[in-house]
Amino acid sequence: MGMSKSTPCLYLEMALLLAIAAFDGIIDSCFGPSLQDLHCLYSVTVQTISTLFPLYVGTKTAGCLLYVPLHGVISDYTLMMGCLLGSWLVLLIPLCPSYWLAAAASVGLGLTGGVAISACVARTGELSYESTISFHLFGLAACAGHILGPLTMSPFLSNISPYRNRSNITGVDLELTADQCDNSESKIIYAYLIFALCGLILAILLAVLHHGRKNDPWQSPCQEEHESFGKVELILIGLLFILMFIGGGTNFVYGSLLLLFGIHSRLHVPENTLVLLTSSFYTVTMFGRIGAVFVSFIVSQSCLISTCLVGLLAASVFLVFTAEISLLYLWVCSHILALFYAPLYAGLIAWCVENIRVNNTVCAVFTFCDLAGTSLVALALGQLMSVFEPQMLHYSVATIAVAQILLYLCIFLLQKQVQKNTNEKYTVLSDTSVTLKEKYQLIPRHFIQNLVESVGRRCQAAIDANGGHTRY
Repeated sequence: MGMSKSTPCLYLEMALLLAIAAFDGIIDSCFGPSLQDLHCLYSVTVQTISTLFPLYVGTKTAGCLLYVPLHGVISDYTLMMGCLLGSWLVLLIPLCPSYWLAAAASVGLGLTGGVAISACVARTGELSYESTISFHLFGLAACAGHILGPLTMSPFLSNISPYRNRSNITGVDLELTADQCDNSESKIIYAYLIFALCGLILAILLAVLHHGRKNDPWQSPCQEEHESFGKVELILIGLLFILMFIGGGTNFVYGSLLLLFGIHSRLHVPENTLVLLTSSFYTVTMFGRIGAVFVSFIVSQSCLISTCLVGLLAASVFLVFTAEISLLYLWVCSHILALFYAPLYAGLIAWCVENIRVNNTVCAVFTFCDLAGTSLVALALGQLMSVFEPQMLHYSVATIAVAQILLYLCIFLLQKQVQKNTNEKYTVLSDTSVTLKEKYQLIPRHFIQNLVESVGRRCQAAIDANGGHTRY
């Protein structure tokens, strides 16, 4: 009875955790569409403004590490509530008069966001009971936030074009001077205010749920810790961490840099159109993750990951040759890239569930590698685009796809070799036990057969000695 009474509360808790994941996705995606407005607001170069998002993601990675010592003294609910209230730091980004003050606000926002999302992932893992569905739902919620973020920002953008009133465009220059910016006051402060209010509402709902959970006599059982990993399992998990580090956040980085690519490439696409492109990019990502949930019931995670890696390599190669030809090619190929990149993160975790093991520590390190890799890739791609040309975005994505395929091929072959050796070991043991069993079964059978034949010969000899008659 207690279980049935507490089930609605558990559903509410899971729904609130997914809402927090969606809010985290909104905060992450608000940097990309607003980069051009912030570009003019701070009067800095593209090379400088492109470091704002990697700085945020880098400190968010540090926030994931900060969660480890804080978790020992503060509950997950308290951490999430405090960090959601700390999301009001997002208001300082458009209010700051200089880039450095905005960078400091981004650092604080990243630290609080890293702690909050780590606590959210840990709590989701406790409610999942090692089921991959919760991780897919978590990714879907983050994708929903990635879609809502640019859509919320769109009405408040200034629609600045760096090529307004310019001639002889080279298509490579990424500099933007003050006279090329719109002199009207930017309205992105209102979008950031909406985001801060959403964080406040989630903090209040979390406090109410936490108060209700305190009065609940039934508490969800904690997951038991797994035994220590073997050497081969550690090698496989380490390779998966590297795979997640170099490519886990590439999809999100690509979506964040689509706006800068479209403006500064030879296409010169308007900003509002690129915002819609970014939103549809994350929409396709969400549909890709929804499809991955159903595909996981049909095929193995190894097959799913292999298909995704091959598909994203093909899409990235097509983008290299067609991205600057027309907006249609950019739209279609980037959406294909999003479709194949979508289930990669959840697929790697599910692969561990199928082939190795997953505990809270593995999930936490996966999150750390994902955020750390996102920070590094975002910083590298932003610098490459500003120093060389915008098309370096697609060259880099294609290179990352090749590295992912080679790395996963090593993981796949190693796992198959380990599985083959394990099966051969069990087969030899099984054959040996059957052979010994047959031998032990043959010993009494031969003994009884020889005994019956011996008794039969003696009886026949006695009958012959009596002239063929018995005493009866």
